[in-house]
Amino acid sequence: MVYSCQGSDLAQMESVTQESVPDEVSKDVILTYSDSGIVKRVLKAPLIHKYTNDTVYTEFPEGVDAQFYNKQGKLVTNLTCGYAFTKGNNEELVFRDNVRITNQKNETLLSNEIYLKDSTINSDSTVYIVTPGIALRGTSLTAPSDFSSYKLYNPVGVAKTEAIKSQQKEQEK
Repeated sequence: MVYSCQGSDLAQMESVTQESVPDEVSKDVILTYSDSGIVKRVLKAPLIHKYTNDTVYTEFPEGVDAQFYNKQGKLVTNLTCGYAFTKGNNEELVFRDNVRITNQKNETLLSNEIYLKDSTINSDSTVYIVTPGIALRGTSLTAPSDFSSYKLYNPVGVAKTEAIKSQQKEQEK
């Protein structure tokens, strides 16, 4: 009997390049970022892919849960998202897919994508800010990493939070 490989199997093997395979894969990871012994942020991720060919970056394909701390080490902001990656040597973090940030004032930022660079949050996509009393929508945003304040660009709407909650309940029915 003679066995042979089919052409499609060989083509599939050739389509997997070294560039598409991560150099490191880690599961159930907790990353702590600090400066001068003070914790700045903690990222928890179920899966991390690190790439070092040509361009160095780290990918969080199953999302992250992150906590950000102030200079006194107090938790000030929580962030969750469905996908994230870092550019360079953690110089810029990009969070995508159902990004949700909450701060100490019980305000929530919702967006599809935000960037964190130089302790500043930026977004060029539609952003929603939900506070205990109102909900705001804008086309982009800039804020400090602790989300203690924000500048919402091109605001296009204001709604009472109660109206939004009742509308969500109606849609669930």
